Amino acid sequence: MSIKHWAYKCLFYFFRFFPIKKNKIVISSYSGAGFGDNGKYIVLELLRRNVDADIVWLSSRDDASFPENVRHVQYRSLRAIYELVTAKIWIDNKRKREYVRKRAGQYYIMTWHGGIAIKQIEKDAQDNLPIEYVRAAKNDSKMANLFLAESRWTFDLYKRVFWYNGEIMICGAPRQDILWRSDSRQIDQIRQSLGITKGEHLLLYAPTFRRDMQSFDLSIYDIPWRRILSAMETKFGGKWRGMIRLHPNIAALVDGLSLDDNVQNVTMYPDVQELLLISDCLITDYSSTIFDFGVMAKPSFILAKDIQDYIKQRDFTLHFEELPFSVATSDDELLECIEHFDEKEYKSKVTDFYFRYCGYVNGGHASEQVVDRIISVIGDGK
Repeated sequence: MSIKHWAYKCLFYFFRFFPIKKNKIVISSYSGAGFGDNGKYIVLELLRRNVDADIVWLSSRDDASFPENVRHVQYRSLRAIYELVTAKIWIDNKRKREYVRKRAGQYYIMTWHGGIAIKQIEKDAQDNLPIEYVRAAKNDSKMANLFLAESRWTFDLYKRVFWYNGEIMICGAPRQDILWRSDSRQIDQIRQSLGITKGEHLLLYAPTFRRDMQSFDLSIYDIPWRRILSAMETKFGGKWRGMIRLHPNIAALVDGLSLDDNVQNVTMYPDVQELLLISDCLITDYSSTIFDFGVMAKPSFILAKDIQDYIKQRDFTLHFEELPFSVATSDDELLECIEHFDEKEYKSKVTDFYFRYCGYVNGGHASEQVVDRIISVIGDGK
């Protein structure tokens, strides 16, 4: 642990001179990202129900999208440590750093940013993860009081790989609530905010990151947009345009990609769930995003052009033959998958995968159940 991190750790003990504020809730997302993922939908439910809570969001972004009743505090600042040490409840979707220490009487809800996963994670991928990360992950699981799962499959995965023996609530993923029960007005508002013309169909390309991005060839993220959008128009009809969203770990690299005029860069859009909601089709590689999108049973395709290299970095938990999605290992194969897509067969496979194979819960109410737990914790002073 560096000297700086030792200093941070000491501050977590120093601020214990201040009492825990029983209705304070502190949320982090993707190590300082803006208002999005599971935390966003838990907060919106807290606000909808007028829960008496002091809600603090730790973010390194100056994000105007925070609701009026949410306090924005700079991530990893002195103030952020004070807020964490004096909060009753923590909510995070990513591992907290090794120096973070929780007090007796605090309650930590780990919402995790994934779910059903293609690639190996945590203990399964331990040999390929930095030692510092593994130490932080073990410390984080030791502090956690509650994990959230959207299926029996993820419940079993978390028990096996997260160095965690505590409670796991199978309630759904709060970030998926918007996908299970959205309305057309909401979709129209999001489209308008992005300048999407009425009637245009949207193809979202959302690949994940690779381990060594310093020497990585960005061409793996280049796809033949004109040919793909033309194939979508031929297969599904209407006018199509593209959107690209890179993983937060590699967001800065998007400017190095070659994009057509009818392809919009939405990498910095704060909430990927809203992008999934308005999209009519998704292309990804090894990202768990496809499992969020798949609950809507819209066309989804996996483009795994570097599959052999990727397996060497992070082997798979689920293998492609177990999935309901078409898989291509080249651009030409992807075009063939689009051409031969069978909607009826696809929807049947999706239903079988989610509910029979994975044991998915009927979604749309995860945030409500999490807020019920928060109210219980705040109310009885656990």
